Amino acid sequence: MEMHERLGELLRQSQKTNPRLKGWRFDLHWTDGLDIGVKNNQIGGPYSAPGYKQSISGEIYLVWEDFRFTAAKLEARVVEEFPDYLKLWEKTSYHDPDGVGIFTPASLPEVDLADAEAQAIIDRQVERPFELLSEGIHRLRQSGIRKVDARIKCFHDQRHLMNSDGFHLSYAQTPVEFYFIANDSYGKGYSEKKWPDAGDINRIIRETITVSQQLEEPCSATFSGSMTLILPPEMFETFINQFLIANLYGSLVLNRQSRFVLEDFQEHRPVIRDDLSLTINNLLPYRGSSYICTAEGVPGGTIVLIDGGKLQSPILNLKYAKKAGMNPTPVPPGGSGFFITGRNPFPQWEDVLNTIDRGLIIYSVLGMHTQDASSGHFSLTADQCLYVENGKIRGKTKAVINGDFILALNHRESQLFTVEGEDNPGFVFTANAIST
Repeated sequence: MEMHERLGELLRQSQKTNPRLKGWRFDLHWTDGLDIGVKNNQIGGPYSAPGYKQSISGEIYLVWEDFRFTAAKLEARVVEEFPDYLKLWEKTSYHDPDGVGIFTPASLPEVDLADAEAQAIIDRQVERPFELLSEGIHRLRQSGIRKVDARIKCFHDQRHLMNSDGFHLSYAQTPVEFYFIANDSYGKGYSEKKWPDAGDINRIIRETITVSQQLEEPCSATFSGSMTLILPPEMFETFINQFLIANLYGSLVLNRQSRFVLEDFQEHRPVIRDDLSLTINNLLPYRGSSYICTAEGVPGGTIVLIDGGKLQSPILNLKYAKKAGMNPTPVPPGGSGFFITGRNPFPQWEDVLNTIDRGLIIYSVLGMHTQDASSGHFSLTADQCLYVENGKIRGKTKAVINGDFILALNHRESQLFTVEGEDNPGFVFTANAIST
């Protein structure tokens, strides 16, 4: 009997013998695969030794009498030491009059999450991850990069979800991640559920080389005041997560900690430009953010959060869907799986760059976690920037930037642009900047 079956049987027996336990569910991941690191241009070494690793992780949720609940992490020894864990779980349960019971989906979507090529690499073609890293190191070093750090992970993840109502879902997925960092200044990565094709690998290595070389050229520009800021797609996603998506979670909306209230969604309040929309989609094949259902059992899917600039739905888990009187929604895992789209196609980055008289391309900021998400205001140290003048990149600089991100999303003068291989656009807007 496998671990998930043993755990399910132990919980079923406990529910029979302990009348205080009213229901349960768990989400268990059994992962195994390759993890290879690069430190200071070398594959392996004491801090990044290659290895074949196995792990068990997950979460468990227990429903007790009198509106008491337990939410805990699952550990490898949970089956062997189950009586002790069960006592601890009951002892550390919390009271929540708004808590929810066990949810079983009526149906589940289908989405491809296990890639045969990635699985073959895990099983027998272990030389391919080494070849990918070797290619990246060689190309970066040949381009003049002094120091290369990197990592690649290729895993098989067998996921098991079970609950006390008889629900049982098991499926495999193959997460693959790799990244390269050049000169401790700039890195680019890949995180999907399939082995990257040659185009993906080439694009990531090429961009790592290009941007890191640009950041090696110092620029003595001095500036203060209003300025054009350019957020590449990854940085734009960071700002979107902090100042827009964070305010869409039902927990914050209903607890009055968001810039929005429930009535804003019911009345479809305009919050950004009317040519922009924001969607969650976690049913795209082999994508890193795709899944069949959440740990609660809510099916994955597609949902429009903002349509034509107007609020449509908050992001709702079971508890806050119940409080809002609405259906639960898919959830973007780790702040990914959302897509910004426009009524009209966005221009290419190269065409937008040519129009910028004076600006900063922001690749890294310090202190984002300290910013007030509900206000939209930011004041950040931008430690990795490129100065742009007359449509040309002049070199690296540093700055302190401040402004209102949500206000910028409403400005007609703000621009979005596409970048090859990126899900979301980059963003060009006006804010304040001072050189440091």
